[in-house]
Amino acid sequence: MLEKGLSHLIYEARTNFTYELFAEFLKAGTTGLCITTTLPRKLHKEYGLQNAEIIWITDMEGVTGALDPKELNSKIWEKVKEFSENNHECVILIDDLSYMILENGYKEVEKFLTNLDEVSNKANCTLMVPINPDSVTEEISNALKKKFDQVKDVRSFILTGNKVECPECGAMWHTHIDTCDICGYDFSAEKHKPALTTEEKLIPTKEAKVSGKLRVGKREEPEPEPEPEPEQPESFGFDNRPSDDSWFNRGVALEKLSQSEQAVECFDKALEQNPNDSWAWFNKGVSLHRLGLLGESLYCYDKALEFNPNDPDLLSNKGIALRTLGKTDEALECYKKALRIDPNDSGIWSNMGVTYRVMGMNDAALEAYNKALKIDPYDVGIWLNKAAALQSQGKFDEAITCYEEVLKINPYHPVALRNKEFAMSRTLRS
Repeated sequence: MLEKGLSHLIYEARTNFTYELFAEFLKAGTTGLCITTTLPRKLHKEYGLQNAEIIWITDMEGVTGALDPKELNSKIWEKVKEFSENNHECVILIDDLSYMILENGYKEVEKFLTNLDEVSNKANCTLMVPINPDSVTEEISNALKKKFDQVKDVRSFILTGNKVECPECGAMWHTHIDTCDICGYDFSAEKHKPALTTEEKLIPTKEAKVSGKLRVGKREEPEPEPEPEPEQPESFGFDNRPSDDSWFNRGVALEKLSQSEQAVECFDKALEQNPNDSWAWFNKGVSLHRLGLLGESLYCYDKALEFNPNDPDLLSNKGIALRTLGKTDEALECYKKALRIDPNDSGIWSNMGVTYRVMGMNDAALEAYNKALKIDPYDVGIWLNKAAALQSQGKFDEAITCYEEVLKINPYHPVALRNKEFAMSRTLRS
């Protein structure tokens, strides 16, 4: 967790880490404000930010409830100032700062940040600003560092088996590949580890919210019965947590800080106390998965499934691990079972599409992506996945249409802009 009352500049390729931390502040009862270019309903769905005040900024005309990014130091600032003055010890998240710089120029953004620093210091607010430092010039990046109390780099690179996931489009390539054939991304120039791909998430949205919720208080213990017979350990789900949940909660906190090895140790302690704790088994599996210990993570997922055999999130994570190990048929069975339980989970449909792509079944992958988009047409990641599948078939015109759908949602989405340009260049050459 970030230190409260300070301003934090957070380096990450995507904003998953920052939004998870923001959600944790909200769960702890802190009042929050989010300034973002992302559709509010998408944030509500992915991170559970219903209790936060959200300022949605877009340059599209006629959008109800949105503000123009060029009104940064007028209407947007007025709302931020009012919020800061009325909510002491609050948390403020400013997303897509590079977009604001593009729209207003750095001087205007610097003025906004200076004013915000003054009011947030008075109110003892915590400020979080995620940014990809590669999206701005080195001069601007150095200037931004001076505006914040702390700078935290949370970019990470996930290697899965003998393949690497492209941080731009999510395509899978062998580790000796220097350039992504789909989007042109240069792996050899990468100095930092890219974040999780948009195609698969090791912790589904639902799981991330549930496992991250820290239990407080004790539950009542039942009256002891005379001469009780020996009992098997109780099976614990999230709604039925043990009275002492400290090791589980500590593991959750460490995993959110990307300290997976320490998180595993904490989940082991929790399982020593409660061997049938399905959520501890699940989260231990997630941490091991992130460490690349896929065999051990599968064992943990299977243990969790013994207690919750019909949990779609468990099945989805097991499917990802199996697919990474090359067991694509078994992975598909996991996804199919998960979708029989919850056919309206767009993320599982998307992950099934990834598996079909690995199997070379692009038509089936596209069908899965289309079903996912019927459920959630505002999921940028799924549109990008579909575009990557189309590009791999040489269908650049259709891929361009997908990128245009992304740009309707976020007109300055860097991956969509870059990949659309690449697809257009290929179309012109053909």
